[in-house]
Amino acid sequence: MSASRTSTNPVVRTGLQVTAFAVAVAFVGLFALSAHSVGANASEAYAPTVNASVGGQQSLSVAAGGGLAVSRDAYTVTAAPAPEPVVVPVSVAAGSAASTSAAPAAGCEANVVPTPGPPAPGTLQDIAYQAVLGYGWGEQNYYYLLALWNRESGWNPTASNPSGAYGIPQALPGSKMGPGWESDPNVQINWGLQYIAGSYGTPCEAWASSENRGWY
Repeated sequence: MSASRTSTNPVVRTGLQVTAFAVAVAFVGLFALSAHSVGANASEAYAPTVNASVGGQQSLSVAAGGGLAVSRDAYTVTAAPAPEPVVVPVSVAAGSAASTSAAPAAGCEANVVPTPGPPAPGTLQDIAYQAVLGYGWGEQNYYYLLALWNRESGWNPTASNPSGAYGIPQALPGSKMGPGWESDPNVQINWGLQYIAGSYGTPCEAWASSENRGWY
């Protein structure tokens, strides 16, 4: 049995040869061109010109108190000066020694009296205590009243004075306190507080008068 061999069409073979030759020529021509024609520059006007300088010098100079200056060839670069330090305000805490000194008490409150606390219920002092709070004077004014009538009568409803003053508040004369003035402590206390309110305003002021003049 004989083998048959199929030959390539002469026309096709010739076309392939021509194509291969054209590709080879194009490849060689690509590398033969100047690098400047395929580079990033679009025009020769943008191509950089490099001039080598023989014996060029570089120097670094630092002027006292000034910024850092670096010079190379014809260029000078000056470093920006250091920024000015930022001053942070220091806050002063409230309640410092300069502001904690308390102002001295003014007026009648400058006078100091004992403050033993609220009295026992049902006592004469408790009657006066409740009445003082009813006037809206506050507990401290009760202590001024306590000190005042301790001095005047010792809270004795029958305390009398040769001058004619009588009772717990030492009314002069005692009869001005009204019915029951001789023995009723409620009458005496109520009259005494009315007198203080009308003449001085508060037991604190009445005590200040007693301190200054010896009576109220």
